[in-house]
Amino acid sequence: YLPARLLGGDSFDYGWIDDDHLWFHLIDVSGHGIRPALLSVSLHNVLRSGSLSSDPLLAPDKVLAELNLLFQMDQHDDHYFTMWYGIYEASTRTLRYSSAGTPPALAFNSAPGQGVTTTELNTEALPGGLFADTEFTTKSYVVPPGCRILLYSDGAYELGLGDGRLLALSEFIRLCGEVADAPDWSLDELIGRLRDLASSRSF
Repeated sequence: YLPARLLGGDSFDYGWIDDDHLWFHLIDVSGHGIRPALLSVSLHNVLRSGSLSSDPLLAPDKVLAELNLLFQMDQHDDHYFTMWYGIYEASTRTLRYSSAGTPPALAFNSAPGQGVTTTELNTEALPGGLFADTEFTTKSYVVPPGCRILLYSDGAYELGLGDGRLLALSEFIRLCGEVADAPDWSLDELIGRLRDLASSRSF
């Protein structure tokens, strides 16, 4: 986590459902201030408490569908949410994931003599809370040994540059790939590179 100067609606969490399944998610509620922060906490608590009625935690698309129905924006001060939700099954090294309006998670896989390959992990869907009939899908990714996966909010790449424009998502993904090409790269190194790009040196 990097703390924000303004209260917002980003939250991240992970946990083991059982010995074989790890879930993790990133939520970003529209707007800034108390209301989006509280809505983000509410979404977070529904997942943490296991109170989803059909217990769909192993099915990412069902998680998003149920949260979409529970948190329609007309009942929450016109705030919608974007979300990325994944389930990693350790026994098969399979990641099942679904996303709604978020930038793609990035999987970095290094092959000997071939450098790093960046795979974008996302599904096409509108943000949650906009329409009750929004459909969500689940995709799968077999995680190679040594693979590292980056999950981030738009606050990581919406940086003001010296020429007055914002860093584009495609530029952010390319920079992440450059950093991940080093054998022992770290988030600290990536954050440092991003700060160097930002005119204010802050996120």
